[in-house]
Amino acid sequence: MIEPNITIVTAFFDIGRGDWTKDKGHPGYLHRPTSQYFDYFKNLAELDNPFIIYTSSDFVEQILEIREGKPTTVISIDLKEKFSSVLERIDVIQNDEHFRSKVDDKQLRNPEYWSPYYVLVNNLKSYFVYESIKENLVTTDLVAWLDFGYCRDKKTLSKLRQWNYSFDTSKIHLFTIAEEFEFSEANVLNSILGNVPYIIGGGIVGSVEKWPDFYNLILSSQMELLNKNLVDDDQGVYLLSKLRNPDMIQLNYLGKNNWFGIFKKFRQTNGLLDKIKLFLNF
Repeated sequence: MIEPNITIVTAFFDIGRGDWTKDKGHPGYLHRPTSQYFDYFKNLAELDNPFIIYTSSDFVEQILEIREGKPTTVISIDLKEKFSSVLERIDVIQNDEHFRSKVDDKQLRNPEYWSPYYVLVNNLKSYFVYESIKENLVTTDLVAWLDFGYCRDKKTLSKLRQWNYSFDTSKIHLFTIAEEFEFSEANVLNSILGNVPYIIGGGIVGSVEKWPDFYNLILSSQMELLNKNLVDDDQGVYLLSKLRNPDMIQLNYLGKNNWFGIFKKFRQTNGLLDKIKLFLNF
């Protein structure tokens, strides 16, 4: 029986961000220890929605303790073992001088251009959702990917305990932080090489029926980039996917640079006061 709410799929893997410190030559904004990710996750984990979480074996118990008996499935994966060939291919491209010469010099310090694990993990989001559906772990009509660290404070949850919203089930829903983007081959490539944000990677929503199609579209876009000796995180792949199949994807504007507004703007409104607050952007 299909339940009338949203299953949330997420994942956490320690890719070494705790060591991306200034004293090692990294920009300060990249440093994020594991403990910080789990502090963020504790906010997201307050939701009563069913969760499916992919992680490494050493974090399984910690995640289950945080969820405190709420409907949760945790799946352990060894990234290095399962995706070794993909990691190697990403690494080769990131170290290729021809690729690096195309990237804006100021962007080369960002992990999209030097960390194979960062690129891999960000490109596995649709794969994890697809696997959850394929393995019959999902009992709801709608499934959302949300980043493990999406809720950096409780305010991001917008006082929700159960997240519901009547998303159009004929579309895959992505979320943007700018009102307009002219989709063309040149603009998408410039965004990939210049790290220009438009579609956020933190949240995706779609129906059980649409997610497999989206997974295949994403896979096709990823292979297209690899075959062109290019790599990017999920944001660039989503731009390319929207360019290739505009009808599948609905873009939902969150507000200028409003990366964390999904729960505030897309929630079931229960009364007139809620609707007025949303309209006035309270």
